[in-house]
Amino acid sequence: MQRLIALLAALLALVALTSPLEAQRARGRGRGRTRRPAATAEPASPEAPENPFAEPAPAAGAGSSSPASATATGPSPTGGAGGAGAAAPPPPAAATTPPAAATTTAASPPPAADPGPAPPDVAPVRADLSQLMDDMVQTRQRMAVLGEELFRTRIRIAVQDRAGDDESLAHFVVELDGAPVFRTDGEIEGGDRGRTVHEGALAPGPHVLTIETEQRAREDAEIRYTQRETFRVQVHRDRLTDIEVVLEDDSSIVEQFHQGGEGRYEIRTRVQVATRELPAPGGS
Repeated sequence: MQRLIALLAALLALVALTSPLEAQRARGRGRGRTRRPAATAEPASPEAPENPFAEPAPAAGAGSSSPASATATGPSPTGGAGGAGAAAPPPPAAATTPPAAATTTAASPPPAADPGPAPPDVAPVRADLSQLMDDMVQTRQRMAVLGEELFRTRIRIAVQDRAGDDESLAHFVVELDGAPVFRTDGEIEGGDRGRTVHEGALAPGPHVLTIETEQRAREDAEIRYTQRETFRVQVHRDRLTDIEVVLEDDSSIVEQFHQGGEGRYEIRTRVQVATRELPAPGGS
C-alpha cells in the first residue's frame, strides 16, 4: 500500500514537471504560426502567360542569387507574400517592322509628256542655202566684171516717186532678169527728185525689168496697195540704155471713203526708156 502511494506521488510530480514544458512549447508554436501564416491563407496569383519574347531564365544554382529571385521574395502586385505570388513578366519587346521601300512611300513623279517626234535638223540645208547664195553673189560680180571687159553696153535705172504727201512708200524692189538690183522697205532717199538706183554693164539684147511697189496711206495704214509690173527692154550694143521709173498716185480713197463710204485708186507707173551714146571715160 505504501508502495502504491509512493508510485502515485512520483507520477504526480512527473506530471507537474512536464506541464510547464508543454505549455511553453505550445506558446512557441503559436508565435511561429502568427509570424508565418500558412500558404493557403493568401490566394495564389494567376500564372502569367509565357512571353515568347522574354529571355530564357538562368538555371538555378546553390548559393546564387539573381534579380529575379530577389523580386520573388518581395511583395507581389496583389499584396500577398513574396513567396506566394509569381514575379511579373517583363513587357514584350516592341516589334520592329522594316521600313517600306522608298518607291512605295515616296510619291512617284508624273510621267513626262511625250514631246512627239523630233523636228528634222535643217542646219545642213540652211548651211547649203547660205553657201549657194554666196556663190550666186560672187557669180554675179564676176559676170559684171566680165561684162565690163567684153561689152561696152551699159544700163542705168533711176526712180522718181511722185505719189505725193498722202502716200508713203512701204516696199519697193527693182529686178533685172529676175535678179534684184535694188530693194528698200521704206522711202527712197531723194526719190521725190529722182535718184539712180542701179548702173552697170549688160549684154546687148532683150532684158526683163520688174518693178514691185507697196504704198500706204499716211492717215490710215490699213489703206494700201501692192502691185508688181514687168517690162521688156531692148538693149543695144555699145550704147547706154537709160531707164527712168516714175511712180504716180492720184487716188482719193482716203478722203472720199472716210466721208462718203466710197473712193477710188488711181495708180500709174511710168517707165521711160532711152538709148544714148556711152559717156567718155571719166565722164558721167
